[in-house]
Amino acid sequence: MATTTAVTAVSEATAVILGATGAVGTPLLGQLVSDSSPYTRVVSFARREHPTPPSSGKVKFEEVLVDFEKLFQKDASEQAKFAGVKADAVFITMGTTRAAAGSGAAFEKIDRGYVLAAAKALHDPKHPATMVYCSSGQASSASRFPYLKSKGLTEEGLASMYAKTIIMRPGFLQNAQRKESRVFEKLSQPFFNLGAKISDSLQADVKDVAAAMIKAAQLGPEKLNDQVLATPLPNNFRLEPEAAGHQIAIVLNNHILQLTRPAQSS
Repeated sequence: MATTTAVTAVSEATAVILGATGAVGTPLLGQLVSDSSPYTRVVSFARREHPTPPSSGKVKFEEVLVDFEKLFQKDASEQAKFAGVKADAVFITMGTTRAAAGSGAAFEKIDRGYVLAAAKALHDPKHPATMVYCSSGQASSASRFPYLKSKGLTEEGLASMYAKTIIMRPGFLQNAQRKESRVFEKLSQPFFNLGAKISDSLQADVKDVAAAMIKAAQLGPEKLNDQVLATPLPNNFRLEPEAAGHQIAIVLNNHILQLTRPAQSS
């Protein structure tokens, strides 16, 4: 069984979060600003003001409102909002569904276009950040399913852009609080609960996904791979030629659960 190495806090470290009000983003933001956070500054880029902005005596929280449509259209004023942040880690839990977006084209623009536009605006070669993206189990750019294909293409785009990229691929998200109702999730929850008793690959609580993202960022892709807390890169994972040498770790549901368990001695 793989063991995890204890991670210590980094002094004066900045984390950026996109998607702070989503199913995983909500607990992630709470953990990023908690007293146990390894970060001293957290910057949230959002479409609207957070309904309950977090407060912390230890971590400085900043919120920057962004028009993602204008950012997608390469509006200079929106791009400027991301300049100079100097993030040590970028956490992306931003995404949508076709039903919520209203059409296939709108879904692809929001789920992939907005994410990559924001990631590009944040990218600073002089101050490289570790990218941590919450994707989906079975994501693949070769998938026939639009949702999984979009996630896969986004993974490849981020990994081509950032020198260090960690891709989280959780299974069914347990205890996910969403604004929109997802009938399939409600109907399938009992089956996933039953299956989780015999397999670590099926589901994870959103709080565990959030905690695993933070710990993964502190370990980095190289250590995740060395400690077998990530799966080998699939052969059909496509990168741009300039991404040669980039470090990438794909963290599956079972790895997420391992990351959130107490450290074990060898």
